[in-house]
Amino acid sequence: MAAEDPAVSVVIPTYCEEATIKDCLMSVKKQRFEMGGIEIIVVDSNSPDQTRVISKEYADKVVNTKERGVSKARNLGADKAKGELLIFLDGDTILDPKCIMEIYKSFYDPKVVYVSGAILGLERPGLKETLSERLHYNLMNNISLVTAQIGFPFFPTVCCACRKTVFQATGGFDEGLAIAEDITFSLKMGKTGKCRLNKKAKAYTSIRRIEKNGMLKNYFSYFKNYFKVFILKKKPWINEFPHTVEI
Repeated sequence: MAAEDPAVSVVIPTYCEEATIKDCLMSVKKQRFEMGGIEIIVVDSNSPDQTRVISKEYADKVVNTKERGVSKARNLGADKAKGELLIFLDGDTILDPKCIMEIYKSFYDPKVVYVSGAILGLERPGLKETLSERLHYNLMNNISLVTAQIGFPFFPTVCCACRKTVFQATGGFDEGLAIAEDITFSLKMGKTGKCRLNKKAKAYTSIRRIEKNGMLKNYFSYFKNYFKVFILKKKPWINEFPHTVEI
């Protein structure tokens, strides 16, 4: 369990993650972190499966909300967090044992406000899928690295962290978005201080959505919805983006 005054709070939004949430939570509990306690908060969007039941065995707090939306879940978890550092983690992601320590060290620089871990594929499928996985996650990491260096960070929220004080000051995630909420949040954070990709903070995430939807379909959906958000100033919702529907 977390200490009364944890150094870090890990917020995990979930919906129908019964197949992956145990491994995710166990990877957090097995962290080699000596800077204080780690608080684990699962915010579930009223899953009809066993996600909450499993989570209660390993998390410090399990919150159920009947409102859908990953931004709402993250904001709710952040509001209940005690740690000075917030880490947002997807429920199908497993952390390297040193991941949280590496993320924490990035904040030794007082000007750093937001940090992304390096995202890697979790499964080890066939050759074709492995090449697609490497292409996809290498592209994601390189985009995060380059955009952070030029002051316009495009960070996915698979595994990312920010100072709670800055999170509160900026208003958190946009709850009206079901797509690009991570990008709009990282851009907002970039206006307040330095954003960094820490290559040593490794997070292994499931490639199930890539396999289910296909890489080309995924990229087309990304670009179509990013165009709606950033150019047309619209807010696509759940039925317009395959990542937010039940897998």
